[in-house]
Amino acid sequence: MAAAFLVLGLVGAAGAAEVAWSALAGPTTAGATSSDTPRSEVEIHVARPGDTLWSIADTHRGDVGQSSYVDALVRINGGAGIVAGQPVRLP
Repeated sequence: MAAAFLVLGLVGAAGAAEVAWSALAGPTTAGATSSDTPRSEVEIHVARPGDTLWSIADTHRGDVGQSSYVDALVRINGGAGIVAGQPVRLP
């Protein structure tokens, strides 16, 4: 984790979320789309103060049920806890 913060200091604010996400998230080709087809591009939402996985799901879920979308968010982000500024990978 300390290495991630060292890298963040070197790249500046513009690339900080991208580098942090890359360092913490691992491979980026798996997706939780309705067809479970891997996506070539990862979509992220940078958590704002007051965001929850439920509020993020409500904004980004489209036709997917909210509970199913939240379950996918928990699975691909390694847990249910998020903090402001954290990049949250979207299914």
